[in-house]
Amino acid sequence: MTNLLNECIIISKEVDDKFILAKNRDRTYKPKLEIIHELIDGVEVVHLHDLHTDWSEGMNEFGIGIMNTALMVGFDEKELKIIQKTGNISEDGDKIRTALSKKNLKDAITSIVGYKKGLRGHTFISSPDDMITVEMSNRKPKLKLVNSEHPIVRTNHGHAYSDAGYNTGKSYESSKIRQISAELQIEKAKKWYDLAPLLRQKFFDNTSRFNMKRDTPKLKTSSQMVLNLTDKLVLFTYFDSNVEKFFGIKNKLPKGYTPKIKIKVIEA
Repeated sequence: MTNLLNECIIISKEVDDKFILAKNRDRTYKPKLEIIHELIDGVEVVHLHDLHTDWSEGMNEFGIGIMNTALMVGFDEKELKIIQKTGNISEDGDKIRTALSKKNLKDAITSIVGYKKGLRGHTFISSPDDMITVEMSNRKPKLKLVNSEHPIVRTNHGHAYSDAGYNTGKSYESSKIRQISAELQIEKAKKWYDLAPLLRQKFFDNTSRFNMKRDTPKLKTSSQMVLNLTDKLVLFTYFDSNVEKFFGIKNKLPKGYTPKIKIKVIEA
C-alpha cells in the first residue's frame, strides 16, 4: 500500500514589488489534482485540491495566501495508508480552506493555530504586506512576523524547535541542502514568474534526494504553485508524468460572478 511523504519546499519573497508565496510539492504517490475556484463563506478562494487526501492550499480575494510543509514526518508517512484503510481523510485541507475564508490576516492566523487544534508543520500565512511564519508540532505554536523584503524558505526541519521534523542523518542533510539551494536560487529572480523554473533546477544527479525538484525512486515533485498575492494571480505547474490525473480548473463560482483572482495552469 502506498505511503504519503511530504518533503516540500515553501518560499516567500518580494520580487519586482510583488509579494509571492511558492511551493514545490513532493509525493510518493501520483496524486489526482484539481484547482477549485469557489466562494467559501462568501469569500472568493482559489486552492489546489488533492483528491486522495483532501489537502488544499491557495489564496483568497483579499490577497491572503497559505502554504504548508511537514514537520511531523512520521505521521505524514502513514497518512495515505490510514486514509485508504479507514476512509477517514485528514482534517488539514479543511483547516486551510477555513483559514482562507477569512477576510484579514489576523483572523486567518487565529484559524490556522486554533481551528481543530491547529495545522501542524511549517505554515506561511501572508498578505501582500505582511508575512507570518507558524511552526507547530505537538507543542505551542511559534509565530514570527517576517520582513517582506527578506526571502524565507522552509523545508522539513525545525527552526523554532530544533528537534522537530528531520534533525539527523541523510533526511536532515537533504532538508538543509534543499533549503540552501532554494535560498540561493530565489535570489536570482528578476520577475515573480521566474521562481518556479528556478526552484526546479537540479544541481545533483537526476535521482538525488538533494535536488529541489525530486525524481527519486521514492519521491517525485508532482506540482509547483506560485501565488502572486499582490496581483491576485495563481500560477500552477504540474508534472504530467508525476500525477495520476489533473482534472483542470473546477469553477464553482455563482453564475454572473466576476472573479477577482486569475489562474494560469502549465503542464510540464
